Amino acid sequence: MIANRGIPAPARAASLSVSQRSAPTQVQFEYVGKTKMTVLSPITGIRYQFDSPGAQVVVDVRDQGMMIHVPDLRPVRFTRNV
Repeated sequence: MIANRGIPAPARAASLSVSQRSAPTQVQFEYVGKTKMTVLSPITGIRYQFDSPGAQVVVDVRDQGMMIHVPDLRPVRFTRNV
């Protein structure tokens, strides 16, 4: 609490809301392999299905760090929830 001394509580809350709102919440990945692929995230438990080469799937941003290490996947776009 000492670190926040001098900053009114509403200003601290507003700055948190702005940074949370502007942070990406999803990223889209494209499958560049030759057949199809399913990825099960050990982080969120979400199953991502890439049905064909070129398929693009929206991925939870919490899974991004894991997904960038999966062969034949590449990130293509970040999205934000407003």
